Amino acid sequence: MSRVTISIAPCDPSVSLVGDVRRITNLGVLEVRQRLSEGEPVFDQELFGNRAEDVFAKVRALLSAIEEGGHQPLVTEGGRPITPQTLQNIFHASEDEAQELRRLDDMGHA
Repeated sequence: MSRVTISIAPCDPSVSLVGDVRRITNLGVLEVRQRLSEGEPVFDQELFGNRAEDVFAKVRALLSAIEEGGHQPLVTEGGRPITPQTLQNIFHASEDEAQELRRLDDMGHA
């Protein structure tokens, strides 16, 4: 999987959106405000690694906060735009695969 970024169109972000994004990303308030104001990514990382479940949860929370803040998340994967729904589908497929591998492992087949 390639690198995924999440941003929004440049705007004057609300205090609640800045607070939500700061809480999710652990970036500073000024950093979040600047990135949102300039349309820069507030998330930029590889999805699959040692703690993929934690990254998935962070991304889902971030997408939700952006949408609840009245903005459309802008998502790219490997530098190409994708929809937030496509990203959610990637998560579901990965989670389904992991669940199947755990099931097979529990049965002694993996």
